[in-house]
Amino acid sequence: MKELNYKKIGERLKKLRNYMGLTQEQAASILNIGRDAIIRIERGDRKINLQDLINFSKLYSISFDELISDEYKMNSNDIAFARGFSELSENDKKEIISLIEIKNKMKKDNKDK
Repeated sequence: MKELNYKKIGERLKKLRNYMGLTQEQAASILNIGRDAIIRIERGDRKINLQDLINFSKLYSISFDELISDEYKMNSNDIAFARGFSELSENDKKEIISLIEIKNKMKKDNKDK
């Protein structure tokens, strides 16, 4: 099996986070991991476990395959969504992030039942 290129994945995650207009703190909060983990992942200094990869793919609305692929190009819908999000006020961003957190918690709770 092919070894994952954590440096490329980290660069991709950073680019996606920036397109989404999220800070490292916001991404860390949503994913329930530390900001230092986000920093190390984005630099390619930290291996990413399967669950974290899945969580990143959900957060950034990117398929798991696209996330780990050596070659990925953002499609125009991703870019439009990211630009739209980045143009929101900080309060609107926080509200959307809260809704994402609630939705993810509901999904997790339903999955655990």
